[in-house]
Amino acid sequence: MVRRRSCRKSVGFTLVELLVVIAIIGILVALLLPAVQAAREAARRSQCFNNLKQLALAMHNYHDVYKCFPIGHIYRGGDHDGNPTNNFGGTGFGWGYAILPYIEQNSLYQQFDSKLPVGRAPNVSLMRTPQPVFSCPSDTKPAQFNDGAIPNSATSSYQGCASSYDGFATATPTQVPNLLWRNGVFDRDNRGAPTRMSDITDGTSNQFLIAEIKWKMDANERNRGRVYGGSDNPNYCSGATNCVLINGQWTINWTARQGNPQPHRTAGSEHPGGANFALADGSVRFISNTIQHTATPWIDNANAFDRPNNGANYGIYQRLFSIADGLPVSGF
Repeated sequence: MVRRRSCRKSVGFTLVELLVVIAIIGILVALLLPAVQAAREAARRSQCFNNLKQLALAMHNYHDVYKCFPIGHIYRGGDHDGNPTNNFGGTGFGWGYAILPYIEQNSLYQQFDSKLPVGRAPNVSLMRTPQPVFSCPSDTKPAQFNDGAIPNSATSSYQGCASSYDGFATATPTQVPNLLWRNGVFDRDNRGAPTRMSDITDGTSNQFLIAEIKWKMDANERNRGRVYGGSDNPNYCSGATNCVLINGQWTINWTARQGNPQPHRTAGSEHPGGANFALADGSVRFISNTIQHTATPWIDNANAFDRPNNGANYGIYQRLFSIADGLPVSGF
């Protein structure tokens, strides 16, 4: 019997064909990966929007009950343990503590003793409780951080908007006619009455309420954002060194490399190009890094206390921090 030879060739990839396929797959992955990352960031930014919406709604509900917004920071004197001999870097409760009942955390709110420093029992252990609504998913912050004042206190991606500019002064309100350092929604408990909706004469849609911050503003600078309160210097009119308030001295995401000596006091985010802000009307806006701002609060070297009309020199960014400067706002 004669056997026939099969003329069929074995089927397979050559090395060249395999390399071509691998190269094509690599190109497709390179094209798709940015789109996937962009979609993920869009989802994170949307969640950050929702967080700020919830916090702004909680502020409005608080206002409905008390006819005012919460005090920005309630200073409790002394060091974190209440030592009256050490009153620099003392501690206190922030607005985040005040709105706990309005973010479905009334049980936790009832466990705090606001008459005591935050570093004393029972407060010190409660300060460690994380709150997801205070965390932007894009932020690289840890859930807790030990800053020396409160061991492992819960961190926050958001701070209340206190003033157009930073300022260190022990002056009383009557000594600060232009209110450069205490003209926002959130004031210190020893600097004046809490802000009411009717006090925002510039319009609630033109008023910053809560700003987004990011943990690592610079290589060596961590932000101080905390949920319930914490360290504070009572001499700052705007609470500039404390961990719950922020001002508009430096524009969004402005780092030390750009000339900002204290980037931890600056609004910012991991979202490309800007940061999210809740406004007093309850809306949330994404504000660009390029918003017009004026880093110097006065034109010349005159004492700021003597310049009651200095608000005319505010940038758009600073005007959005001020509740009643009477200046126009557009293009943000």
